[in-house]
Amino acid sequence: MDEHSKKGRKPLRAYLLEGLMIFVAVTLGFLAESLREDLSSREKEAEYVKSLINQLVQDSLRLREAIFENERKIKGLDSLLALPLTEINVSRTRYLLYKYSQMHVTYYSAFMSHDATMLQLKYSGGFLYIRRSGIADSIAYYDQIVRGLYAAEIPYAKAINDATEALSEILHFRALNDTLYFKNGEYTGMNPPLVSNDDEKLEILFNKIWLSRGWTQNYVDKLRQWYPYTLRLINLLKSEYGDDST
Repeated sequence: MDEHSKKGRKPLRAYLLEGLMIFVAVTLGFLAESLREDLSSREKEAEYVKSLINQLVQDSLRLREAIFENERKIKGLDSLLALPLTEINVSRTRYLLYKYSQMHVTYYSAFMSHDATMLQLKYSGGFLYIRRSGIADSIAYYDQIVRGLYAAEIPYAKAINDATEALSEILHFRALNDTLYFKNGEYTGMNPPLVSNDDEKLEILFNKIWLSRGWTQNYVDKLRQWYPYTLRLINLLKSEYGDDST
């Protein structure tokens, strides 16, 4: 080997040093990328939680509203069911039949979740960013609760529809807008007419109103049962992620 070849060769230590530098550079690049991904994941997690808390706050307000409105409906149905059918032709009884039926039989107030964030968590991979222990499970359980409330709404809605159909066979709804019977929202004292005062149809009507009252109570019980969990989940998320998440 000539003198020039000897001078052109690098010592083994130089090769090892270059290799080490390349390794360090690649490792640092990988770590930096991992750090960026971790920070991005944490930011997305915080965004999801912030949005979810806002959703839960809105849900809690709607739950409370639906509970209140349906409890008022139940009281109205109780007043209607207390009317004596034997006095259906008595002026005041007829008036109260119209009044309570209009206000409470057809009344409908259902809970609907503001679920945009939940849908993103479920169908856009959002749950992958919720990494704190137990939080994802608590959120998923809330989603099950909401679906259970939607299921409880089905017989509640059907009972209202059945009672309304039976009511249409007894009352003249147009009479509510007839000033002969109701003027400026006040009862004139004139007996509003009935489509039918058949005893059997009246019994069927009151049976369906009674069933509607029962399904309304069942719906309220479900809403009341799960309303506290919504508040607990809000508090859990705030305690884990801080109040600034809102």
